[in-house]
Amino acid sequence: MNRPDKNHVTRTEFSATATDPSGTTEQLAEWPTLPGGVVDGGEIVLLATKPSLFRPFAESAGWIGLSVIASLFVIRLGYGLPGWSVAATVQLLLVIGFGRLAWALVRWVTRWYILTNRRIVDIEGVREPRIWSCSLLDVRNTYLNRSLLERLSQSGTITIVTEDERIPPRYWASVPKSEQVHQAIRRAIEHAIDRHAGA
Repeated sequence: MNRPDKNHVTRTEFSATATDPSGTTEQLAEWPTLPGGVVDGGEIVLLATKPSLFRPFAESAGWIGLSVIASLFVIRLGYGLPGWSVAATVQLLLVIGFGRLAWALVRWVTRWYILTNRRIVDIEGVREPRIWSCSLLDVRNTYLNRSLLERLSQSGTITIVTEDERIPPRYWASVPKSEQVHQAIRRAIEHAIDRHAGA
């Protein structure tokens, strides 16, 4: 089913097979902190995880690097922004860079990837949670891709492609233990297909 290629991408195509779903019955302790109303009656949370903590730092590295370089440049020139001292200008530049990191950390706190026995759910949003969900039966393919940084942090990105071509692929970015999570998704989908076929 999974055929890894030289680019470290795993593609999964689903068919009805006899599968024991017991390997996916992991419900994390963080589940009570998720927004309410996500799970329908009778729906079981098989897995709930977050992006790797390295992701907000990776997203903000460019901003921090530019703010530090600009600060050193200002110190070297000895001139600040108009009406600003050198020290105040440097402080402003560093606040911008590290403020971007703070914002990325806030977004990380509110981001959840959830797998249930019926759906794949993606939650994001700082002020109000935005919830994307897809029935397991509507998933056509999944792909596991691990960039160099993700391999170093032992994470990976899972791409979810639905049967509806009008819906763009959904990405579970920088998932810790991504190979295990990808296999859990695969087993859950196979079990849902078996259950649907039996019904």
